[in-house]
Amino acid sequence: MLQIKNYDEVKDPLDHLESVKTLMLLQGVVDEIMCRAFLTTLRDPARIWFSRLTPNSISTFNDLSTQFASHFIKGHRYKKSTACLMSIRQREDETLRSYIACFNKEALSIDEANDKILVAVFTNGLRKGKFLFSLYENDPKTMSDVLYRTTKYMNVEDVLLAHKEKLKKRER
Repeated sequence: MLQIKNYDEVKDPLDHLESVKTLMLLQGVVDEIMCRAFLTTLRDPARIWFSRLTPNSISTFNDLSTQFASHFIKGHRYKKSTACLMSIRQREDETLRSYIACFNKEALSIDEANDKILVAVFTNGLRKGKFLFSLYENDPKTMSDVLYRTTKYMNVEDVLLAHKEKLKKRER
């Protein structure tokens, strides 16, 4: 059986429940066993909470999930909107690689992000320059297109930077 990290009251309880449920369903585990096995995915206060449940008060894994989530809701990750991406801007001294890493990290925390909005917000946050011009010139339709073009541009940037460093070493 695959392993998942035990719930420690810090993580999002809904993420934990989804991980457990997915793993159990992949293994073909029945509802009753899912309820009993859930204890093995808990530690510390969460394990104590489980042991204090009233005997026979849980009849399905959905019941258990509801009680677990409501008890540990303070660890719940609230949904972010695409509006939080509007503040991400590429600084003048920031590489494209660093900007894309920052943007992607935030974009992954958004539930149900619209691809067209992601493209618009990403390009809006780029500093003025050749790469931004090339994006507007070719008008990418999806974030996949943007990431493909960004990767190609970053690779060229890396080669040019390495070449520049090599020239500096020769001059010394």
